[in-house]
Amino acid sequence: MRISYYKQHSDEWWALKKGRIGGTRFGQVISTRKNALIYELADEQLTDLDSFILEMESGFISDDMQAGSDNEPIARQMYIEQSGIQFDEIGFIFSDFSDIHGASPDGFNAELGIVLEVKYTRHGAKQIQRFAEGPETDKMAQIYNYFAVSDEVKQVHWVSYCPERMERPLVVKIFNKDQFTKEVTAGRIAIKAIEGQLIKLISTFKF
Repeated sequence: MRISYYKQHSDEWWALKKGRIGGTRFGQVISTRKNALIYELADEQLTDLDSFILEMESGFISDDMQAGSDNEPIARQMYIEQSGIQFDEIGFIFSDFSDIHGASPDGFNAELGIVLEVKYTRHGAKQIQRFAEGPETDKMAQIYNYFAVSDEVKQVHWVSYCPERMERPLVVKIFNKDQFTKEVTAGRIAIKAIEGQLIKLISTFKF
């Protein structure tokens, strides 16, 4: 497993994200619906880095995402103290199976193979729902993706942080890699196929 420690949202981190499949896009990879993923990847790979970073920073980071970034260190430290597990802040995990695939966790314990994924919410009702039901359906692709990146990832500790619900500011759900064998296998196969198609598309598009 190869890890980058560049800080998330730094120029170096965006360079690693550019033209790659990560957690959000993993949902498109395993979806049976037609989507434009391969064209998005091609567009990013053909775009110069400065233009890509400018576009991402101006249009990608919403107020909710900024609030999540601001609260992530608080939640990570709270969970470290609660669980007794040390999580390092890292920037990017490179896939062991594809050059166009990776993941950006909110914390990682390499010795134990545990990824930490933090979700912030200011809505108390959502925190209670996550306690009762677990992650929302649209959050599951990110969890699958961590296991797809490397066999060295054994667990994902998914933590919802809500400072408004001090009765339970952290809701924790722990997932093991054997729970998602089907999704991980399908994703890895699809990503390798996309990688080949992407190389061909870019080479024929250029003139």
